[in-house]
Amino acid sequence: MAYASDGSRCYPFEATRKAAPMTAGNRRHMVRRSKDRTAPASETTRRALWSLLAAALCLSVWLANGPPLFYYDTIGFLEQGESILSSLGLPADAPATATPAGAGAEPGSAPAQDRVVNASRSAIYALLLAGMIRAAGSGGMILLNLGLLWLAVRVVVRQLRPVDAVAPHPPNLTAVALAAACLGSAPFYVAFLMPDIFAPVLILMLAALCAFWPRMDRIDRLAATAHALAAILVHPSHLLMAAVILPVGLLLSPATAGRRWWTALGLIGLLVGTGVAERLVFGYAVERFEKKTAHYLPFVTARLIDDGPGRRYLAAHCPDPDLATCALFDALQAGADPKRFDAPNIIFAQSRELGSLRRLPVETQQAISHEQLRFLADVARSAPAGLVLALLRNVATQIGYFRIDMTIPTEALLAMPDPSGPSAGLGAGRLSGPDRQWLAPLAWLHGTVYLLSALALAGMCLDRRRPAELRTMTVLVLFGIVVNAAVCGGLSEPAHRYGARVMFLLPLTLALLLSIRAAKPRTIVIRRRSGTGRASPHDGA
Repeated sequence: MAYASDGSRCYPFEATRKAAPMTAGNRRHMVRRSKDRTAPASETTRRALWSLLAAALCLSVWLANGPPLFYYDTIGFLEQGESILSSLGLPADAPATATPAGAGAEPGSAPAQDRVVNASRSAIYALLLAGMIRAAGSGGMILLNLGLLWLAVRVVVRQLRPVDAVAPHPPNLTAVALAAACLGSAPFYVAFLMPDIFAPVLILMLAALCAFWPRMDRIDRLAATAHALAAILVHPSHLLMAAVILPVGLLLSPATAGRRWWTALGLIGLLVGTGVAERLVFGYAVERFEKKTAHYLPFVTARLIDDGPGRRYLAAHCPDPDLATCALFDALQAGADPKRFDAPNIIFAQSRELGSLRRLPVETQQAISHEQLRFLADVARSAPAGLVLALLRNVATQIGYFRIDMTIPTEALLAMPDPSGPSAGLGAGRLSGPDRQWLAPLAWLHGTVYLLSALALAGMCLDRRRPAELRTMTVLVLFGIVVNAAVCGGLSEPAHRYGARVMFLLPLTLALLLSIRAAKPRTIVIRRRSGTGRASPHDGA
Protein backbone atom coordinates (compact mmCIF):
# COMPACT_ATOMS: atom_id res chain seq x y z
CA MET A 1 0.00 0.00 0.00
CA ALA A 2 1.34 3.48 -0.87
CA TYR A 3 0.50 6.81 0.69
CA ALA A 4 -0.05 10.01 -1.23
CA SER A 5 1.36 13.31 -0.03
CA ASP A 6 -2.02 14.23 1.49
CA GLY A 7 -1.81 11.19 3.77
CA SER A 8 -4.52 9.18 2.02
CA ARG A 9 -3.99 5.53 1.21
CA CYS A 10 -3.77 4.48 -2.40
CA TYR A 11 -2.51 1.62 -4.47
CA PRO A 12 0.97 2.00 -5.94
CA PHE A 13 -0.17 2.76 -9.45
CA GLU A 14 -2.41 5.56 -8.09
CA ALA A 15 0.27 7.23 -5.97
CA THR A 16 1.41 9.75 -8.56
CA ARG A 17 -2.13 10.65 -9.56
CA LYS A 18 -3.05 11.51 -5.91
CA ALA A 19 0.16 13.37 -5.10
CA ALA A 20 -0.15 17.06 -4.24
CA PRO A 21 0.98 19.44 -7.01
CA MET A 22 4.42 20.95 -6.64
CA THR A 23 4.77 24.72 -6.23
CA ALA A 24 7.66 27.18 -6.32
CA GLY A 25 7.62 27.47 -2.57
CA ASN A 26 7.69 23.73 -2.03
CA ARG A 27 11.30 22.53 -2.17
CA ARG A 28 10.47 18.89 -1.71
CA HIS A 29 10.21 17.18 -5.06
CA MET A 30 8.79 13.77 -5.81
CA VAL A 31 11.00 12.04 -8.37
CA ARG A 32 8.92 9.48 -10.16
CA ARG A 33 10.57 6.17 -10.87
CA SER A 34 10.99 5.95 -14.66
CA LYS A 35 11.47 3.00 -16.96
CA ASP A 36 14.83 1.35 -16.75
CA ARG A 37 16.68 2.54 -19.83
CA THR A 38 19.94 0.88 -18.84
CA ALA A 39 18.91 -2.19 -16.89
CA PRO A 40 21.86 -4.16 -15.53
CA ALA A 41 22.76 -7.41 -17.23
CA SER A 42 21.47 -9.47 -14.31
CA GLU A 43 18.05 -7.78 -14.55
CA THR A 44 17.90 -8.37 -18.29
CA THR A 45 18.80 -12.02 -17.77
CA ARG A 46 16.11 -12.38 -15.13
CA ARG A 47 13.48 -10.93 -17.44
CA ALA A 48 14.58 -13.21 -20.27
CA LEU A 49 14.40 -16.27 -18.02
CA TRP A 50 10.90 -15.36 -16.86
CA SER A 51 9.79 -14.93 -20.46
CA LEU A 52 11.35 -18.24 -21.53
CA LEU A 53 9.71 -20.03 -18.62
CA ALA A 54 6.27 -18.63 -19.46
CA ALA A 55 6.70 -19.49 -23.15
CA ALA A 56 7.80 -23.04 -22.30
CA LEU A 57 4.78 -23.53 -20.05
CA CYS A 58 2.38 -22.19 -22.68
CA LEU A 59 3.91 -24.48 -25.33
CA SER A 60 4.22 -27.46 -23.01
CA VAL A 61 1.19 -29.34 -24.38
CA TRP A 62 2.37 -28.90 -27.97
CA LEU A 63 5.87 -30.05 -27.03
CA ALA A 64 4.49 -33.04 -25.13
CA ASN A 65 2.05 -34.07 -27.85
CA GLY A 66 4.07 -33.48 -31.02
CA PRO A 67 1.38 -32.63 -33.59
CA PRO A 68 -1.11 -29.85 -32.84
CA LEU A 69 -4.43 -30.55 -31.17
CA PHE A 70 -7.46 -30.31 -33.45
CA TYR A 71 -11.21 -30.80 -33.59
CA TYR A 72 -13.81 -31.84 -36.16
CA ASP A 73 -14.27 -28.23 -37.31
CA THR A 74 -10.52 -27.85 -37.88
CA ILE A 75 -10.80 -30.02 -40.97
CA GLY A 76 -13.70 -27.94 -42.25
CA PHE A 77 -11.79 -24.71 -41.63
CA LEU A 78 -8.77 -26.02 -43.54
CA GLU A 79 -10.82 -27.15 -46.52
CA GLN A 80 -12.73 -23.87 -46.60
CA GLY A 81 -9.51 -21.87 -46.31
CA GLU A 82 -7.85 -23.77 -49.14
CA SER A 83 -10.92 -23.22 -51.27
CA ILE A 84 -10.76 -19.47 -50.64
CA LEU A 85 -7.04 -19.34 -51.39
CA SER A 86 -7.58 -21.23 -54.64
CA SER A 87 -10.40 -18.88 -55.66
CA LEU A 88 -8.00 -15.97 -55.04
CA GLY A 89 -5.54 -17.47 -57.51
CA LEU A 90 -3.31 -19.11 -54.90
CA PRO A 91 -3.73 -22.84 -55.42
CA ALA A 92 -1.73 -25.28 -53.32
CA ASP A 93 1.60 -26.50 -54.67
CA ALA A 94 0.22 -30.01 -54.87
CA PRO A 95 -3.41 -30.49 -55.86
CA ALA A 96 -5.37 -31.28 -52.72
CA THR A 97 -8.25 -33.64 -53.01
CA ALA A 98 -10.43 -32.53 -50.17
CA THR A 99 -13.01 -34.95 -48.97
CA PRO A 100 -16.17 -34.16 -50.90
CA ALA A 101 -18.73 -32.49 -48.71
CA GLY A 102 -21.27 -35.02 -47.66
CA ALA A 103 -19.23 -38.05 -48.70
CA GLY A 104 -20.56 -41.13 -47.00
CA ALA A 105 -23.62 -39.23 -45.83
CA GLU A 106 -27.21 -40.25 -46.09
CA PRO A 107 -29.29 -39.12 -49.06
CA GLY A 108 -30.21 -35.48 -48.93
CA SER A 109 -27.08 -34.21 -47.20
CA ALA A 110 -24.61 -33.95 -50.10
CA PRO A 111 -26.71 -31.60 -52.26
CA ALA A 112 -27.11 -29.28 -49.29
CA GLN A 113 -23.34 -28.99 -49.03
CA ASP A 114 -23.04 -28.35 -52.77
CA ARG A 115 -25.57 -25.52 -52.93
CA VAL A 116 -25.22 -23.75 -49.58
CA VAL A 117 -22.34 -22.43 -47.49
CA ASN A 118 -22.25 -22.75 -43.72
CA ALA A 119 -22.23 -19.15 -42.46
CA SER A 120 -21.78 -20.37 -38.89
CA ARG A 121 -18.11 -20.91 -39.68
CA SER A 122 -15.85 -17.88 -40.11
CA ALA A 123 -14.22 -17.52 -43.51
CA ILE A 124 -11.65 -15.16 -41.99
CA TYR A 125 -10.39 -17.77 -39.55
CA ALA A 126 -10.45 -20.42 -42.28
CA LEU A 127 -8.28 -18.17 -44.45
CA LEU A 128 -5.96 -17.39 -41.53
CA LEU A 129 -5.54 -21.05 -40.57
CA ALA A 130 -4.94 -22.31 -44.10
CA GLY A 131 -2.62 -19.43 -44.98
CA MET A 132 -0.55 -19.75 -41.82
CA ILE A 133 -0.15 -23.50 -42.21
CA ARG A 134 0.94 -22.97 -45.80
CA ALA A 135 3.49 -20.35 -44.79
CA ALA A 136 4.86 -21.74 -41.52
CA GLY A 137 3.20 -25.08 -40.85
CA SER A 138 1.01 -25.93 -37.89
CA GLY A 139 3.77 -24.75 -35.55
CA GLY A 140 3.42 -21.25 -36.98
CA MET A 141 -0.27 -21.21 -36.08
CA ILE A 142 0.49 -22.36 -32.53
CA LEU A 143 3.10 -19.61 -32.13
CA LEU A 144 0.54 -17.14 -33.45
CA ASN A 145 -1.89 -18.31 -30.74
CA LEU A 146 0.79 -17.76 -28.11
CA GLY A 147 1.71 -14.35 -29.47
CA LEU A 148 -1.92 -13.27 -29.51
CA LEU A 149 -2.43 -14.25 -25.87
CA TRP A 150 0.92 -12.81 -24.79
CA LEU A 151 0.26 -9.40 -26.35
CA ALA A 152 -3.25 -9.28 -24.90
CA VAL A 153 -1.91 -9.86 -21.38
CA ARG A 154 0.85 -7.35 -22.03
CA VAL A 155 -1.71 -4.64 -22.86
CA VAL A 156 -3.42 -5.21 -19.50
CA VAL A 157 -0.11 -5.30 -17.62
CA ARG A 158 0.85 -1.90 -19.06
CA GLN A 159 -2.18 -0.42 -17.32
CA LEU A 160 -1.34 -2.06 -13.98
CA ARG A 161 2.35 -1.26 -13.66
CA PRO A 162 3.01 0.72 -10.47
CA VAL A 163 4.55 4.14 -10.97
CA ASP A 164 6.11 4.70 -7.54
CA ALA A 165 6.62 1.10 -6.46
CA VAL A 166 9.08 -1.72 -6.55
CA ALA A 167 7.15 -4.23 -8.65
CA PRO A 168 7.81 -6.75 -11.39
CA HIS A 169 8.82 -5.17 -14.67
CA PRO A 170 6.00 -5.55 -17.26
CA PRO A 171 7.65 -8.47 -19.08
CA ASN A 172 8.01 -10.24 -15.73
CA LEU A 173 4.41 -9.52 -14.72
CA THR A 174 3.21 -10.72 -18.13
CA ALA A 175 5.19 -13.91 -17.69
CA VAL A 176 3.86 -14.41 -14.16
CA ALA A 177 0.27 -14.03 -15.37
CA LEU A 178 0.79 -16.46 -18.25
CA ALA A 179 2.46 -18.96 -15.92
CA ALA A 180 -0.60 -18.76 -13.67
CA ALA A 181 -2.85 -19.34 -16.69
CA CYS A 182 -0.88 -22.52 -17.35
CA LEU A 183 -2.18 -23.88 -14.05
CA GLY A 184 -5.39 -24.09 -16.04
CA SER A 185 -6.24 -24.89 -19.64
CA ALA A 186 -4.14 -22.23 -21.41
CA PRO A 187 -1.45 -24.61 -22.86
CA PHE A 188 -4.11 -26.82 -24.41
CA TYR A 189 -5.78 -23.94 -26.24
CA VAL A 190 -2.48 -22.49 -27.39
CA ALA A 191 -1.87 -25.85 -29.11
CA PHE A 192 -5.49 -26.12 -30.37
CA LEU A 193 -6.14 -25.32 -34.06
CA MET A 194 -9.50 -23.70 -33.44
CA PRO A 195 -10.61 -20.08 -32.91
CA ASP A 196 -11.30 -20.82 -29.23
CA ILE A 197 -8.16 -18.99 -28.05
CA PHE A 198 -9.72 -15.74 -29.30
CA ALA A 199 -12.60 -15.97 -26.78
CA PRO A 200 -10.49 -15.30 -23.64
CA VAL A 201 -8.56 -12.65 -25.56
CA LEU A 202 -11.86 -10.93 -26.39
CA ILE A 203 -13.00 -10.95 -22.75
CA LEU A 204 -9.64 -9.64 -21.53
CA MET A 205 -9.49 -6.85 -24.10
CA LEU A 206 -13.07 -5.69 -23.55
CA ALA A 207 -12.44 -5.64 -19.80
CA ALA A 208 -9.27 -3.59 -20.32
CA LEU A 209 -10.93 -1.13 -22.71
CA CYS A 210 -13.87 -0.54 -20.39
CA ALA A 211 -11.85 -0.35 -17.15
CA PHE A 212 -8.74 1.57 -18.24
CA TRP A 213 -9.78 3.63 -21.27
CA PRO A 214 -9.04 7.08 -19.73
CA ARG A 215 -5.50 6.09 -18.68
CA MET A 216 -4.61 4.15 -21.83
CA ASP A 217 -2.29 5.74 -24.36
CA ARG A 218 -3.05 5.59 -28.07
CA ILE A 219 -0.90 2.55 -28.71
CA ASP A 220 -2.62 0.52 -26.00
CA ARG A 221 -6.06 1.59 -27.15
CA LEU A 222 -5.21 0.63 -30.69
CA ALA A 223 -3.73 -2.72 -29.64
CA ALA A 224 -6.67 -3.64 -27.41
CA THR A 225 -9.21 -2.62 -30.04
CA ALA A 226 -7.37 -4.55 -32.75
CA HIS A 227 -7.24 -7.69 -30.58
CA ALA A 228 -10.94 -7.44 -29.76
CA LEU A 229 -11.87 -6.82 -33.39
CA ALA A 230 -9.82 -9.80 -34.57
CA ALA A 231 -11.53 -12.00 -31.98
CA ILE A 232 -14.97 -10.84 -33.12
CA LEU A 233 -14.23 -11.55 -36.77
CA VAL A 234 -12.97 -15.13 -36.35
CA HIS A 235 -16.25 -16.59 -35.04
CA PRO A 236 -19.91 -15.45 -34.97
CA SER A 237 -20.31 -16.47 -31.32
CA HIS A 238 -17.67 -13.90 -30.37
CA LEU A 239 -19.78 -11.20 -32.00
CA LEU A 240 -22.70 -12.16 -29.75
CA MET A 241 -20.42 -12.10 -26.71
CA ALA A 242 -19.15 -8.62 -27.56
CA ALA A 243 -22.69 -7.36 -28.13
CA VAL A 244 -23.58 -8.37 -24.54
CA ILE A 245 -20.33 -7.52 -22.72
CA LEU A 246 -19.69 -4.08 -24.26
CA PRO A 247 -22.90 -2.28 -23.16
CA VAL A 248 -22.61 -3.61 -19.61
CA GLY A 249 -18.90 -2.87 -19.45
CA LEU A 250 -19.31 0.67 -20.72
CA LEU A 251 -22.02 1.37 -18.15
CA LEU A 252 -19.45 0.53 -15.46
CA SER A 253 -16.60 2.23 -17.25
CA PRO A 254 -15.05 5.60 -16.40
CA ALA A 255 -14.82 6.07 -20.16
CA THR A 256 -18.48 7.13 -20.16
CA ALA A 257 -18.10 9.69 -17.37
CA GLY A 258 -19.03 13.27 -18.15
CA ARG A 259 -19.35 13.87 -21.87
CA ARG A 260 -17.46 10.76 -22.90
CA TRP A 261 -20.63 8.94 -23.98
CA TRP A 262 -19.41 9.26 -27.54
CA THR A 263 -16.53 6.95 -26.62
CA ALA A 264 -18.99 4.21 -25.69
CA LEU A 265 -20.98 4.66 -28.87
CA GLY A 266 -17.80 4.71 -30.92
CA LEU A 267 -16.50 1.47 -29.39
CA ILE A 268 -19.82 -0.32 -29.85
CA GLY A 269 -20.11 0.95 -33.40
CA LEU A 270 -16.57 -0.03 -34.30
CA LEU A 271 -16.48 -3.49 -32.74
CA VAL A 272 -20.06 -4.73 -33.02
CA GLY A 273 -20.77 -2.78 -36.20
CA THR A 274 -17.71 -4.18 -37.95
CA GLY A 275 -18.66 -7.70 -36.88
CA VAL A 276 -22.18 -7.30 -38.28
CA ALA A 277 -20.80 -5.76 -41.48
CA GLU A 278 -18.44 -8.71 -41.95
CA ARG A 279 -21.38 -11.12 -41.69
CA LEU A 280 -23.32 -9.15 -44.33
CA VAL A 281 -20.33 -8.91 -46.66
CA PHE A 282 -19.69 -12.63 -46.28
CA GLY A 283 -23.26 -13.47 -47.29
CA TYR A 284 -23.09 -11.14 -50.28
CA ALA A 285 -19.72 -12.50 -51.43
CA VAL A 286 -20.98 -16.09 -51.27
CA GLU A 287 -24.00 -15.28 -53.43
CA ARG A 288 -22.10 -12.96 -55.79
CA PHE A 289 -18.94 -14.97 -56.47
CA GLU A 290 -19.70 -18.57 -55.55
CA LYS A 291 -23.33 -18.55 -56.66
CA LYS A 292 -24.35 -20.25 -53.44
CA THR A 293 -26.56 -19.41 -50.49
CA ALA A 294 -25.07 -18.64 -47.08
CA HIS A 295 -27.16 -19.79 -44.16
CA TYR A 296 -26.66 -20.39 -40.46
CA LEU A 297 -27.26 -23.81 -39.01
CA PRO A 298 -30.43 -23.84 -36.85
CA PHE A 299 -28.61 -24.04 -33.51
CA VAL A 300 -31.37 -22.05 -31.78
CA THR A 301 -34.09 -24.39 -33.05
CA ALA A 302 -32.13 -27.49 -32.03
CA ARG A 303 -31.45 -26.03 -28.58
CA LEU A 304 -35.14 -25.26 -28.02
CA ILE A 305 -36.14 -28.78 -29.03
CA ASP A 306 -33.45 -30.36 -26.87
CA ASP A 307 -34.44 -28.29 -23.82
CA GLY A 308 -38.10 -29.19 -24.12
CA PRO A 309 -40.05 -25.94 -24.73
CA GLY A 310 -39.54 -26.17 -28.50
CA ARG A 311 -40.54 -29.81 -28.65
CA ARG A 312 -43.73 -29.15 -26.68
CA TYR A 313 -44.56 -26.20 -28.93
CA LEU A 314 -44.15 -28.31 -32.07
CA ALA A 315 -46.24 -31.13 -30.59
CA ALA A 316 -49.06 -28.65 -29.99
CA HIS A 317 -48.91 -26.77 -33.31
CA CYS A 318 -47.83 -29.31 -35.93
CA PRO A 319 -48.74 -30.03 -38.64
CA ASP A 320 -48.70 -26.43 -39.86
CA PRO A 321 -47.87 -25.62 -43.50
CA ASP A 322 -46.62 -22.18 -42.46
CA LEU A 323 -44.12 -23.65 -39.99
CA ALA A 324 -41.19 -25.31 -41.76
CA THR A 325 -39.84 -26.64 -38.45
CA CYS A 326 -42.76 -29.08 -38.40
CA ALA A 327 -40.87 -31.07 -41.05
CA LEU A 328 -37.97 -31.39 -38.61
CA PHE A 329 -40.38 -32.50 -35.89
CA ASP A 330 -41.79 -35.18 -38.20
CA ALA A 331 -38.27 -36.41 -39.01
CA LEU A 332 -37.53 -36.65 -35.28
CA GLN A 333 -40.60 -38.81 -34.74
CA ALA A 334 -39.30 -41.38 -37.22
CA GLY A 335 -36.54 -42.59 -34.92
CA ALA A 336 -36.64 -44.48 -31.63
CA ASP A 337 -33.30 -43.56 -30.03
CA PRO A 338 -33.85 -40.88 -27.33
CA LYS A 339 -30.46 -39.36 -28.22
CA ARG A 340 -31.95 -38.15 -31.49
CA PHE A 341 -33.31 -35.13 -29.56
CA ASP A 342 -29.81 -34.01 -28.52
CA ALA A 343 -28.98 -30.71 -30.21
CA PRO A 344 -25.74 -31.92 -31.87
CA ASN A 345 -27.53 -34.95 -33.32
CA ILE A 346 -30.35 -32.78 -34.63
CA ILE A 347 -27.83 -30.60 -36.47
CA PHE A 348 -25.16 -33.06 -37.61
CA ALA A 349 -26.31 -36.68 -37.38
CA GLN A 350 -27.03 -38.40 -40.68
CA SER A 351 -27.83 -41.97 -39.68
CA ARG A 352 -31.35 -43.39 -39.75
CA GLU A 353 -31.36 -43.82 -35.97
CA LEU A 354 -30.21 -40.33 -35.01
CA GLY A 355 -30.42 -38.16 -38.12
CA SER A 356 -33.20 -35.62 -38.74
CA LEU A 357 -32.18 -32.26 -40.26
CA ARG A 358 -29.58 -33.68 -42.63
CA ARG A 359 -32.11 -36.17 -44.00
CA LEU A 360 -34.46 -33.41 -45.19
CA PRO A 361 -34.42 -31.77 -48.66
CA VAL A 362 -32.12 -28.79 -49.16
CA GLU A 363 -34.94 -26.28 -49.42
CA THR A 364 -36.50 -27.50 -46.19
CA GLN A 365 -33.21 -27.28 -44.32
CA GLN A 366 -32.80 -23.68 -45.48
CA ALA A 367 -36.36 -22.79 -44.51
CA ILE A 368 -35.84 -24.21 -41.02
CA SER A 369 -32.65 -22.18 -40.64
CA HIS A 370 -34.24 -18.97 -41.85
CA GLU A 371 -37.17 -19.16 -39.46
CA GLN A 372 -35.26 -20.04 -36.27
CA LEU A 373 -35.54 -16.52 -34.82
CA ARG A 374 -39.27 -16.53 -35.51
CA PHE A 375 -39.48 -19.95 -33.89
CA LEU A 376 -37.65 -18.58 -30.85
CA ALA A 377 -40.13 -15.71 -30.58
CA ASP A 378 -43.11 -18.09 -30.88
CA VAL A 379 -41.75 -20.39 -28.16
CA ALA A 380 -40.95 -17.38 -25.92
CA ARG A 381 -44.54 -16.17 -26.18
CA SER A 382 -45.89 -19.66 -25.59
CA ALA A 383 -43.72 -20.67 -22.61
CA PRO A 384 -41.60 -17.74 -21.32
CA ALA A 385 -40.96 -19.27 -17.91
CA GLY A 386 -39.88 -22.60 -19.35
CA LEU A 387 -37.55 -20.83 -21.78
CA VAL A 388 -35.88 -18.77 -19.04
CA LEU A 389 -35.48 -21.79 -16.77
CA ALA A 390 -33.94 -23.81 -19.61
CA LEU A 391 -31.47 -20.98 -20.35
CA LEU A 392 -30.47 -20.68 -16.69
CA ARG A 393 -30.02 -24.45 -16.45
CA ASN A 394 -27.81 -24.48 -19.54
CA VAL A 395 -25.71 -21.57 -18.27
CA ALA A 396 -25.23 -23.21 -14.87
CA THR A 397 -24.32 -26.50 -16.54
CA GLN A 398 -21.88 -24.79 -18.88
CA ILE A 399 -20.11 -22.95 -16.06
CA GLY A 400 -19.52 -26.30 -14.39
CA TYR A 401 -17.89 -27.70 -17.56
CA PHE A 402 -14.16 -26.96 -17.66
CA ARG A 403 -12.33 -30.17 -18.62
CA ILE A 404 -9.90 -30.12 -21.56
CA ASP A 405 -10.83 -33.62 -22.79
CA MET A 406 -12.45 -32.32 -26.00
CA THR A 407 -9.18 -30.75 -27.14
CA ILE A 408 -7.58 -34.22 -27.32
CA PRO A 409 -8.50 -35.97 -30.62
CA THR A 410 -10.49 -39.18 -30.27
CA GLU A 411 -9.94 -42.31 -32.33
CA ALA A 412 -12.92 -41.44 -34.54
CA LEU A 413 -11.55 -37.95 -35.13
CA LEU A 414 -8.05 -39.22 -35.88
CA ALA A 415 -9.47 -41.29 -38.73
CA MET A 416 -11.00 -38.25 -40.46
CA PRO A 417 -8.04 -36.26 -41.86
CA ASP A 418 -7.41 -36.96 -45.55
CA PRO A 419 -3.69 -37.75 -46.16
CA SER A 420 -3.94 -36.15 -49.61
CA GLY A 421 -6.03 -33.14 -48.56
CA PRO A 422 -5.53 -29.90 -46.64
CA SER A 423 -5.78 -31.77 -43.33
CA ALA A 424 -2.87 -34.07 -44.12
CA GLY A 425 -0.75 -32.56 -41.35
CA LEU A 426 -3.22 -33.50 -38.64
CA GLY A 427 -2.63 -36.74 -36.81
CA ALA A 428 -2.19 -38.66 -33.60
CA GLY A 429 0.12 -37.37 -30.91
CA ARG A 430 1.52 -38.74 -27.70
CA LEU A 431 -1.42 -37.41 -25.68
CA SER A 432 -4.06 -39.00 -27.89
CA GLY A 433 -3.12 -42.58 -27.04
CA PRO A 434 -5.56 -45.08 -25.52
CA ASP A 435 -4.29 -44.46 -21.97
CA ARG A 436 -6.05 -41.27 -20.82
CA GLN A 437 -6.13 -41.82 -17.10
CA TRP A 438 -4.14 -38.60 -16.67
CA LEU A 439 -7.22 -36.57 -17.61
CA ALA A 440 -9.01 -37.23 -14.30
CA PRO A 441 -6.31 -35.84 -11.93
CA LEU A 442 -5.73 -32.95 -14.33
CA ALA A 443 -9.44 -32.10 -14.19
CA TRP A 444 -9.26 -32.16 -10.38
CA LEU A 445 -6.29 -29.78 -10.45
CA HIS A 446 -7.98 -27.40 -12.88
CA GLY A 447 -11.24 -27.46 -10.93
CA THR A 448 -9.46 -26.63 -7.68
CA VAL A 449 -7.51 -23.78 -9.27
CA TYR A 450 -10.63 -22.32 -10.87
CA LEU A 451 -12.74 -22.55 -7.73
CA LEU A 452 -10.14 -20.93 -5.48
CA SER A 453 -9.41 -18.23 -8.06
CA ALA A 454 -13.11 -17.43 -8.55
CA LEU A 455 -13.67 -17.12 -4.80
CA ALA A 456 -10.65 -14.85 -4.40
CA LEU A 457 -11.71 -12.65 -7.33
CA ALA A 458 -15.26 -12.39 -5.99
CA GLY A 459 -13.86 -11.22 -2.66
CA MET A 460 -11.72 -8.60 -4.41
CA CYS A 461 -14.77 -7.31 -6.29
CA LEU A 462 -16.52 -6.70 -2.96
CA ASP A 463 -13.50 -4.96 -1.42
CA ARG A 464 -14.25 -1.26 -1.88
CA ARG A 465 -10.77 -0.34 -0.69
CA ARG A 466 -9.45 -1.53 -4.03
CA PRO A 467 -9.35 0.97 -6.91
CA ALA A 468 -12.52 1.14 -8.98
CA GLU A 469 -10.57 0.38 -12.16
CA LEU A 470 -9.33 -2.95 -10.82
CA ARG A 471 -12.76 -3.92 -9.54
CA THR A 472 -14.32 -3.02 -12.89
CA MET A 473 -11.83 -5.16 -14.77
CA THR A 474 -12.38 -8.10 -12.41
CA VAL A 475 -16.17 -7.84 -12.63
CA LEU A 476 -16.02 -7.77 -16.43
CA VAL A 477 -13.75 -10.81 -16.61
CA LEU A 478 -16.18 -12.77 -14.42
CA PHE A 479 -19.13 -11.42 -16.40
CA GLY A 480 -17.44 -12.40 -19.66
CA ILE A 481 -17.11 -16.00 -18.45
CA VAL A 482 -20.85 -16.04 -17.68
CA VAL A 483 -21.66 -14.53 -21.10
CA ASN A 484 -19.51 -17.16 -22.77
CA ALA A 485 -21.55 -19.83 -20.95
CA ALA A 486 -24.82 -18.20 -22.02
CA VAL A 487 -23.84 -17.88 -25.69
CA CYS A 488 -22.24 -21.31 -26.07
CA GLY A 489 -24.24 -23.36 -23.59
CA GLY A 490 -27.51 -21.53 -24.10
CA LEU A 491 -27.53 -21.38 -27.89
CA SER A 492 -25.42 -24.37 -28.91
CA GLU A 493 -24.78 -27.12 -26.36
CA PRO A 494 -23.14 -27.16 -22.90
CA ALA A 495 -19.72 -28.65 -23.57
CA HIS A 496 -16.39 -28.80 -21.76
CA ARG A 497 -14.59 -27.24 -24.74
CA TYR A 498 -16.61 -24.04 -24.45
CA GLY A 499 -15.98 -23.66 -20.74
CA ALA A 500 -12.32 -24.63 -20.62
CA ARG A 501 -11.40 -22.06 -23.27
CA VAL A 502 -12.09 -19.12 -20.90
CA MET A 503 -11.64 -20.58 -17.42
CA PHE A 504 -7.89 -19.97 -17.35
CA LEU A 505 -8.72 -16.26 -17.16
CA LEU A 506 -9.49 -16.83 -13.47
CA PRO A 507 -5.94 -17.69 -12.29
CA LEU A 508 -4.48 -15.25 -14.84
CA THR A 509 -6.50 -12.31 -13.49
CA LEU A 510 -5.84 -13.31 -9.89
CA ALA A 511 -2.09 -13.39 -10.53
CA LEU A 512 -2.22 -9.87 -11.97
CA LEU A 513 -4.12 -8.49 -8.99
CA LEU A 514 -1.96 -10.24 -6.41
CA SER A 515 1.20 -8.96 -8.09
CA ILE A 516 -0.09 -5.40 -7.85
CA ARG A 517 -1.13 -5.88 -4.22
CA ALA A 518 2.29 -7.27 -3.33
CA ALA A 519 4.13 -4.31 -4.80
CA LYS A 520 6.12 -2.39 -2.19
CA PRO A 521 6.15 1.38 -2.65
CA ARG A 522 9.41 3.27 -2.79
CA THR A 523 9.60 6.97 -3.48
CA ILE A 524 12.75 9.06 -3.66
CA VAL A 525 12.43 12.50 -2.11
CA ILE A 526 15.13 15.12 -2.70
CA ARG A 527 15.45 18.05 -0.30
CA ARG A 528 17.35 21.01 -1.67
CA ARG A 529 19.31 22.81 1.00
CA SER A 530 19.69 26.52 0.51
CA GLY A 531 23.24 27.70 0.10
CA THR A 532 24.86 24.27 0.02
CA GLY A 533 24.07 23.08 -3.46
CA ARG A 534 23.82 19.59 -2.08
CA ALA A 535 20.89 17.22 -2.15
CA SER A 536 20.19 14.48 0.37
CA PRO A 537 18.07 11.48 -0.60
CA HIS A 538 15.46 10.11 1.78
CA ASP A 539 13.27 7.09 1.48
CA GLY A 540 9.60 7.92 1.70
CA ALA A 541 6.38 5.93 1.56
